[in-house]
Amino acid sequence: MIFFRQVSQQFGVAMSTAHDTVREVVAAIIAKMGEIITLPSDMQAIKAVADGFGVFGFPNVYGAIDGSSIKVIVPASVKGNYYTRKHITAINLTAMCDSKKRFLDINCGNSERCHDAHIFQTSELGRKVLAEKIIPEQYHIIGDAAYGLHTNILTPYKSEENAIQKRYNHLHSSTRMAVERVFGDLKNRWRCLSGLECSVDFSKEIVAVCCILHNICIENNDIQPTDKPIIPGSGNVVIQDCSTGKAKRDSLATML
Repeated sequence: MIFFRQVSQQFGVAMSTAHDTVREVVAAIIAKMGEIITLPSDMQAIKAVADGFGVFGFPNVYGAIDGSSIKVIVPASVKGNYYTRKHITAINLTAMCDSKKRFLDINCGNSERCHDAHIFQTSELGRKVLAEKIIPEQYHIIGDAAYGLHTNILTPYKSEENAIQKRYNHLHSSTRMAVERVFGDLKNRWRCLSGLECSVDFSKEIVAVCCILHNICIENNDIQPTDKPIIPGSGNVVIQDCSTGKAKRDSLATML
């Protein structure tokens, strides 16, 4: 594989040694994923995440979610399954992050041709969120319209009919940009993600490793030059009506 050949040449070792060493390191890092990439599980952690997002003006955020394309090389026999509208072959990385740009959850490996809603709904996180098993009633994930409105997922208004909805959409977008910045930082840190030249299955593992190492960098204050300090604040409010996704969104929009 091209990936292992590059490692072999860079470090002056045999291809077999490069293959075995890289595989061993990747497996060791992935084994630690559950310790490094974790969801906020208690109220103290959930409130801390919400407070971090609160400085952007949108309260009670459990996490921001979106997807990003990772270019990969695939066999000709399955190329059509991964060919995108941008005329490249790619897999999808769907991720949820906090305001400090740490990954809270990742799901990698689906074809980029799959719809974001399908990827989310069939993921472990999506099943738990949609079953209302992990997010307290007052809190929510924020994502774009593709994810669908739900009591646990707040999306933008598709059309802005008044100033309330316009302000809601503005604050929603400003806050959700956190996940876009995470993807930008991830690809800047690990330039191999500009185009992985290995099998699709191993590409999934490499992407996961990069996400884990990204979180380790954040925890050790290895931040990107463009990072701005987060000012502590309160992003926790009481929303009056959480009976449905629409009711919750309308109630929150009125408060903003």
